[in-house]
Amino acid sequence: MSSINQTIVAPTTNISTQAISLIRISGDESFNIINNLLKLKIKKEKNVWVRKLFDGEELVDEVVITSFVSPASFTGENVVEIACHGGILNTQRIINLIIKNGARMANKGEFSQRAFLNNKIDLIQAEGINDLIFAKNELALKIGVNNMTGAHNQSITNLKANLLDIISRIQVSIDYPDYDDVEGSSVEDLTHALELITDEVSALLKRSKMAVKNTNGIKTAIVGKTNVGKSSLLNALLNEDKAIVTDIHGTTRDIVTGEINLENISLNLIDTAGIRNTQDIVEGLGIEKSFKMIDEAELVLFVVDYKSINDKENKLIFEKIKNKKYIVVFNKSEFINDMEKKEIANSEKNFVFTSAINNDINQLINRIEGMHVNEELTRNDSLILINLEQISLVEHVKNNLEKSLTAIINGLPIDIVNVDLHQAWNYLNELIGEQYDEEIIDNIFKKYCLGK
Repeated sequence: MSSINQTIVAPTTNISTQAISLIRISGDESFNIINNLLKLKIKKEKNVWVRKLFDGEELVDEVVITSFVSPASFTGENVVEIACHGGILNTQRIINLIIKNGARMANKGEFSQRAFLNNKIDLIQAEGINDLIFAKNELALKIGVNNMTGAHNQSITNLKANLLDIISRIQVSIDYPDYDDVEGSSVEDLTHALELITDEVSALLKRSKMAVKNTNGIKTAIVGKTNVGKSSLLNALLNEDKAIVTDIHGTTRDIVTGEINLENISLNLIDTAGIRNTQDIVEGLGIEKSFKMIDEAELVLFVVDYKSINDKENKLIFEKIKNKKYIVVFNKSEFINDMEKKEIANSEKNFVFTSAINNDINQLINRIEGMHVNEELTRNDSLILINLEQISLVEHVKNNLEKSLTAIINGLPIDIVNVDLHQAWNYLNELIGEQYDEEIIDNIFKKYCLGK
């Protein structure tokens, strides 16, 4: 952060062969640096300019310049953005000219970091920017947009205000012990107020933990006997021929993985070796891995052939997954008649019919989303966090609130209660960045892409 006063530059689009590249300059010297490259200077004002860019007397490019004056910019500094003709050599040449005239190359995430340090955004908004950039499904995209704009960040401000009110009531009781009738300071009042805050934090934590699984990817194992269509199902879900499919039993001998991004959920798919008795050493090792994957999976897709549903291997798998979240996938549904489908509906609760070879998997996709996505995640009026560090801070807030609540109920001295409440308050401040460690802030923004 010692270099925060230096003027920085970076491409905000990939450097590649494309129609337009965008280069951003931010810092006190932004206008002086760009004017060093122009015959016709631009004014220090918010505007859009069309100019020819020069290296001495040599024409470099004709560009569109958008200028912003501090503090009315993304970073809160003087900012100049240059839309130049795309191309690796041209873009690099212009960046090198800007550096030659006094700027330095920006670090990853440094524009966003400066926006945070200049109070243009809080940490939840900063993380929202990154969440938006790296979103893998619609849910992650929506959360990223909401957090980037600060649409629901007021809930943290309200939590802080309510917590500060409780801390203040307790502090008055500590400082003025003779006044035992301070409004709202009875054990019952404090307990009720703390319960309300704790419930709100718990709800935020619950939503966020659900969402982070959906956005990062749920570990999903595809298991079943040999030749029931596990690899065909994987290929259908991924919409590519990633796994080898044959009629030969034991074709899949090791783990095959892939990722699928549905509308509101991502799945990290694992196609396992078919489970059967075998004398083949290599296939046997694959089957051992299959059982291990069942243990590690967050969701199991148990693929079965209706004709062999009661086989010994299937019963073994049923026993293995009974305490897991699973879906029984009756594949090759084109060979299951209506009477058999009714029998299945009477005997199984969580099942779907698919025909992976015909790419008929809509029932399965709908069931997966129905199991993992609810109104709490899809409605547009609640703060949701999908950054693990942020979720960890909320867990700390909850733990301290619960400790305070327990202390009040158990009749411990009120000053002890306030110690944990102050710690919860500090964690809320850390969550939005009102107090922070410089090294932690540096590390947060280093995970951003260059130019953001």
